[in-house]
Amino acid sequence: MLRILIVNFPAEGHVNPTLGITEAFASRGDEVHYVTTEKYKERIEAVGATVHLHPDLVRTASIDTGNRESINEFMKIHIRTSLDILELVRQLSATIAFDLVLYDRFGAGELVRDMLNIPGISSSPSFPISNQHMATNLFRPSAESPAPPDEFVAESLSLMKEKYGVAPKEMIQFMNNSGALNIVYTSKYFQPNGEQFEEKNLFIGPSFPERKGSGSFPLEKLQGQRVLYISMGTVLDHIEEFFNTCIEAFSDFDGIVVIAAGEKADLAKINPAPDNFIISPYVPQLEVLRHADVFITHGGMNSVNEGIHFNVPLVVLPQDKDQPMVAQRLTELQAGYRITKDQIHVQSLREAVQEVLSNPSYKEGVHKINQSFEQCGGTEEALRRIDAYLLQRTGAK
Repeated sequence: MLRILIVNFPAEGHVNPTLGITEAFASRGDEVHYVTTEKYKERIEAVGATVHLHPDLVRTASIDTGNRESINEFMKIHIRTSLDILELVRQLSATIAFDLVLYDRFGAGELVRDMLNIPGISSSPSFPISNQHMATNLFRPSAESPAPPDEFVAESLSLMKEKYGVAPKEMIQFMNNSGALNIVYTSKYFQPNGEQFEEKNLFIGPSFPERKGSGSFPLEKLQGQRVLYISMGTVLDHIEEFFNTCIEAFSDFDGIVVIAAGEKADLAKINPAPDNFIISPYVPQLEVLRHADVFITHGGMNSVNEGIHFNVPLVVLPQDKDQPMVAQRLTELQAGYRITKDQIHVQSLREAVQEVLSNPSYKEGVHKINQSFEQCGGTEEALRRIDAYLLQRTGAK
């Protein structure tokens, strides 16, 4: 039995991909401790882990990746959250001798590994990219460069080194942690230039354990209907104008339109919609995608993988971070129709949905990617490779 620590960035697109491997560890009898925030506690406990909570600084943050001040604030959130996690892990390690830490590409992962001096495996919820690519392309091309570290950053990093004996090698580490192995929740076929990646990158494909969560949703209204599902993720601000454009574009849609507004949206700023619209802060995405005929998405990897899993053709509206890369790859494989941010309007949305509904090549493209997911080794292969690495490491001592 292994004692496994999992440290993740508290966002849907980072937590959800890890549920499968968390469940796999727990199911075989490993003791899994998962560091996260209150929002994800229920679903993580449902797959067998013990949850340890830290303050959620991300959930209420306003993040505009085209603005220097916002970028700097986001980095400060990483630093403050890392300090919270390091303290929590230090307390846990006083009574638990961890054998392994699995950590997200974002956040405190390498710092936790170095503080505990144990093996570290990284978890990549999107396409793996280099530090240089991350630094130059993480934010929109028009984004201002982050300012040099200010007094808060300098003092926080000094405290981190003094109190926990660790510090990032460079600031980009908070956005691109690496490990001895890197678990990637996609296939080499979907990954751009997938065949060029080293063996340390384990392309295991996505997995989709049943999610536990609060909230009610009228799934029965989707039965036997054509369904258009719209979701732009959970972190974008000022999204109400886009939803109003969708209401205008699809007011005469022959079927049900489901809009996942997210918890940040001000529902009072969303226009009245026809009776065939369901607009809700909470939408059980996997269950809705089972019924969906087309999915309008921001192109976050987690949402895209889930759409592909249910063979739903995609209309992709990439905003920032990895989303343009994901949209480009979907376009190359003719699995998605891309609309650039400056071209989002009523007519372009209508034309995109009509195109993917009427052209079978999009569904065929999605099906090919889904087949490549099914041919990956999944969580069983990940556990086999992790066990082999730990055995080799022990033997080398």
